[in-house]
Amino acid sequence: MDLWPQVLSVAGLLAIILLVLAGAYFFTRWAGQNMGGGLFAARGGRIQVLDRAAVGRDQALLVVKAGQRYLLLGSTPTGLTLLAELTREEGECWDPPMPPEGPEAKRSPDFHALIQRLREKK
Repeated sequence: MDLWPQVLSVAGLLAIILLVLAGAYFFTRWAGQNMGGGLFAARGGRIQVLDRAAVGRDQALLVVKAGQRYLLLGSTPTGLTLLAELTREEGECWDPPMPPEGPEAKRSPDFHALIQRLREKK
């Protein structure tokens, strides 16, 4: 019977699809770890996006800290617009809280730390 060439053809097609999916998975993992990891990933630079709120299709409001200045920006596909410069008191409402010291510092680890520990156990 000529069934084997068809079975091998389907198996080869499935193997190619699995290789493409595995390659995409590993590339996105690598890119996420080595290329910044997203909008809120870089917290140590001089410019930080503190908050983002979508207000329409392709439109958003951004609270940005640039040095010691806090800015409210409008983002559209055509560019950014300065809507207001916030006072220091208004801007500090968006600053991430400082990590606690003392007994509060011994809280449970975050999700990323848990995943790292699971990877190390393998």
